[in-house]
Amino acid sequence: MSTEFDKQKPPVVIDGAVRFTALVEGRASQDFEISSDVLTEHFGAPSTSEDDLLEAFRKGKAEIMGVAAQTVNTPVNGTIILGTGDFSELNPGKPGSAS
Repeated sequence: MSTEFDKQKPPVVIDGAVRFTALVEGRASQDFEISSDVLTEHFGAPSTSEDDLLEAFRKGKAEIMGVAAQTVNTPVNGTIILGTGDFSELNPGKPGSAS
C-alpha cells in the first residue's frame, strides 16, 4: 500500500504538534498529528519552535511516513495521533545515533 504526503496540504504546527495529510493509494486522504515529544526526543528538534519542529519533521519524513503507513487501517474518526510509542526507542532518528 503506497502512502505519501499530500502536496496540496503542507504540514503545519498546531498547538505544538505537526499536522499533515497523507494520501493512501494516491486517493484517500488521512490526517495525522505527530507530537513535539517525538520530534524533539526521536528526531532531534533542538526546541519546540515551529521552525525546529518542521525541520525535524522534514528530516524524518521517510520514517514518519513508514509509521503513518502502518496505522492507516486504524479505525478512527478524524486525526491519527503519532506519539513516542509509535517510534522505536532502539532505533532513534537522531543524527549521530547508532542506528
